[in-house]
Amino acid sequence: MTDENIAKVNEVITQYFETNTTVDWIPVKTIMPALVEAGIFEKDVKKGFPLRKVLRKLDKQSELDKIPAVHAERKTENTYWYLVREGKKYTPKEVIPEISKKEQRLLDIKNSDENYLLNLCDELLDKKASRKHTFDTLVGNLHKRGKGRTKLPLDAYYQELKLVIEFFQKEKNFEDLDEKEQARITQIKYYDELKKEAVLNKKFRYMKINFAQFQCNENDKLIRNTENDIIILKQILKDFLED
Repeated sequence: MTDENIAKVNEVITQYFETNTTVDWIPVKTIMPALVEAGIFEKDVKKGFPLRKVLRKLDKQSELDKIPAVHAERKTENTYWYLVREGKKYTPKEVIPEISKKEQRLLDIKNSDENYLLNLCDELLDKKASRKHTFDTLVGNLHKRGKGRTKLPLDAYYQELKLVIEFFQKEKNFEDLDEKEQARITQIKYYDELKKEAVLNKKFRYMKINFAQFQCNENDKLIRNTENDIIILKQILKDFLED
């Protein structure tokens, strides 16, 4: 790029910051429409590539100071280019890494009401439950293709106590649900009965805990008044607690 065009670039940058008084720095792609309008570039490509190409060449020649507003944020593999208002400094925004779907599912489980109550149960019983425990003989219906069955997980299994705990949400009025939701609830109840029958056949104790037994908010989520919740759980688990 000629010195004449570099001077035009500097003029456009100055004009941009004079017009946008609340902005102290921008990625170089932001200035591209103004540079195209000024006739410095014919068009924008790849969100600022024409200007980045010029900056890389100036950087290689140690002539970045020809465009005083440029700030190069150098990373291990790439360099990110910004334009900074005169007298100001580039301050990178805090980067919050995205959580993967798997990590989000694990986080949801960790923060769930079920996990909260099981932690209290573990504490009261002085034992660690096997959560989402499965048995080879406890399976659902055949898959749609007629091959294979999915093991049905139990919310909590205390092996030493031969105790199984299942949690249930407050039931909604079945008639108020749409057809799809009714089918889902019907299947859940069917599998719940299968699990209960399988547990009792093993001569285990089957215990049902409904979230409605605890203080809940308007969204049926536990308020988590730990002191009161422990009192309720002690009553539920009284046959398994030492005097």
